Amino acid sequence: MATPLSNPRTGAADTLEVAPDGTRRGPSGYLLLNVAGWLLFGAAVMIGWLEQYPLDVAIAITPAYILIGFLLSLLLGLVYDRFGVGPASFGRALAISVAGSYAAAVPWTVAFYYYLHFGASVIHSVIVSAPSSLSFPPDWILDGTLDNTLPLLGWSLARLGLQYNTALREQREQALRAVAAARDAQLRMLAYQLNPHFLFNTLNSIRALINEDRQRAREMVTALSGYLRYAMVERPLHVALLEEEVESVRGYLAIEKVRFEERLDVRVDVDPAALRCEVPAFLLNPLVENAVKHGAAGTATAPLVVRVVARLVEPDRLMLMVENTGVWKGRGKTAPAGADGDDGPPGGVGLANVRARLRALHPGDHRVGMEHGCGRVRFLVELPARFRADAAT
Repeated sequence: MATPLSNPRTGAADTLEVAPDGTRRGPSGYLLLNVAGWLLFGAAVMIGWLEQYPLDVAIAITPAYILIGFLLSLLLGLVYDRFGVGPASFGRALAISVAGSYAAAVPWTVAFYYYLHFGASVIHSVIVSAPSSLSFPPDWILDGTLDNTLPLLGWSLARLGLQYNTALREQREQALRAVAAARDAQLRMLAYQLNPHFLFNTLNSIRALINEDRQRAREMVTALSGYLRYAMVERPLHVALLEEEVESVRGYLAIEKVRFEERLDVRVDVDPAALRCEVPAFLLNPLVENAVKHGAAGTATAPLVVRVVARLVEPDRLMLMVENTGVWKGRGKTAPAGADGDDGPPGGVGLANVRARLRALHPGDHRVGMEHGCGRVRFLVELPARFRADAAT
């Protein structure tokens, strides 16, 4: 193959920086940017070859060389997408990029070799409007493969770098959305945390107990004080330890237990290893409040059973479940466990807020669902188990 193929390397890096950016902007944007990049690369190649060839010869061979490289870059991009080359694993992405660039350089070298020896003279004769005597020395067919690998590798690395930049920008946007959702949740906290109906019933129960059982009344005031302290003062804005959330739930259920007495059966089953996990702040309370509010009306012989379960289902996954006895009275079918769309499991402001914050804090990495049947209604949440290093075991 002709030796000048080593010259175009000087223009590859600058032009290939913009070409891969289109991979994040849709097919049309990617194609336009890729074409622009290869045209600039072709101009650099042309300048390099003009030092060794006349203008008409450079015009005859440069477009074919660039066209082959351009088509192979499109194919290489599809291969990278197929193998998931991206920011997830830099070492893996780098290894595939090196191997892919060399593999694509081989057909580039072979195709251009055959063009030089069998097609260039035809194009040259059209350019000069006369029979062409253009010929190239019969070098080894794979001569120049390494030279062709370098521009493709530069293109691949630029594409990978821009993917990293895009991923970083997306993470920043997700973080901003999470902060906005948390602030919105804080502003709407009174709409579902401090339910006026709940406070009204609790205060009425305390008033009734003052003359009947002052000790139970004092216990109820203490439980309500602890619950309100966490809900309004101590509750973190973004995430909290599951241990803190469970204690808050216990305080809420203690209040309800005083109100309902034997008509409420509370069961809390929490894996000790899960207590160190961080969860969205005030995640469990709306679920438990919903279970108490909409569960079957309990009696002394058949109480309303509310069960709270938290455990590690995998080394890196946390499962939360809030279950109550009763029959679902909503319209239509509920979403199965694992579904989490905009039309996900039904619920009021509290449950909608839970789903919104999970989507903001764990986008694409959580599951939300509701199941009902056999006299039970169960709300399920699965999310990454993120441990706080300084949390007590």
